[in-house]
Amino acid sequence: MQSTLRVLACVASLTAALDSTGGSFEALWARSHGASVSRQTVALRHEAQGNGWRFSSAPAPSPVASPAGSPGPSPGPSPGDEYGVAVSFGDTRCPCIGFDNIEGETSIVFEDDGGKEIAAVSYPADLGARCEAWDDRKHYDCHTATEDNQWCRQQWCYVDPCDCHIPVLPKRSTYSPDTTYRGKPLFYSYATCGGKDMWTKALPEVGTPGCRCINFDNIPGNIQMEIEGQLTAYPAEVGGTCSSWDKELHPLCKSDKPPKWCTERWCYVDPCSCSLPKDTPPKVSSYLPEATFTGKSIYYSYETCGAKDYYTKDFNKVACVNQDTEEKCGDLPRCAWTGSKCLGAELINHPLCGHMSEEEEIEKSGAVRSVGACSGALLAILGVERLLA
Repeated sequence: MQSTLRVLACVASLTAALDSTGGSFEALWARSHGASVSRQTVALRHEAQGNGWRFSSAPAPSPVASPAGSPGPSPGPSPGDEYGVAVSFGDTRCPCIGFDNIEGETSIVFEDDGGKEIAAVSYPADLGARCEAWDDRKHYDCHTATEDNQWCRQQWCYVDPCDCHIPVLPKRSTYSPDTTYRGKPLFYSYATCGGKDMWTKALPEVGTPGCRCINFDNIPGNIQMEIEGQLTAYPAEVGGTCSSWDKELHPLCKSDKPPKWCTERWCYVDPCSCSLPKDTPPKVSSYLPEATFTGKSIYYSYETCGAKDYYTKDFNKVACVNQDTEEKCGDLPRCAWTGSKCLGAELINHPLCGHMSEEEEIEKSGAVRSVGACSGALLAILGVERLLA
């Protein structure tokens, strides 16, 4: 309660500080650049997905002379048009990389599948350093807008795949195949810029950033699943991506009135690398009772694929999460009791993922860290304001 009051006090102080500078972030930003708001066009953009703020500034455009007889000068273009003052550097969970606003050119050579050169195109030297429709009127297929090249007008930028934590994975760039960033090939993302990837072939979804799917994708063959005492053939790539794997394969899903879960998407996950809300933990698979992944039981999750689990409660009676007493939980060798609920044994006992048994402590400490971070950010802004005063 005291921490909450302190945060509210910080907010109140921040509001007062902003009021004293003109009542806006723009005023504070202008003062830091030795200019008044009237002489500085400032764009303050809120990144909705990443909850991050982006500042960019540019000289305000000069008024355009009005025709004779008009009321007065027409204002110049507003921020965000061709003056480009509303600059985005991507979702804060997957920021753009590279040097921005540098002079020069870089040549991109396009080849066909056989390696024959199709075209050599000059792009700006800061290609991919910020969110922009880089291909529009530059790529050899983008000189004229058509229904087939809508991808030309989508924004994208280069990103670090190891620092990209949004649901849509970045893809490896073919523009500069030999170029590396921190020893890794270049990757790009439309999603971090709010754009839609209409250019590359759609890739399968592989779960949320904190709980990725495991197993291989596009592997030939099949796997025999043990379902209701019978072996049923599933693709060898089962569980490697988010898909409705049971549809038309599970015996119950072949009926005239298949259960609702037949069309829900799920995949296999590593329980020690799966950060989901505490009420949606991954569950031990009954399909592969003897199989393991890095020495641990095989776990599945609907939630990491954005689906709802209609299966476990009614059709997987021996699932750990369905055991409501310590005695029932103890009767199942792959389950463990936390003190209040039954979960997969690895979630409780494995040294890399025993965090679920301490969820209350983690929740409390996480709340303290969140409050501390919020207070720190507010105090930092106020500190900047005091230095500028």
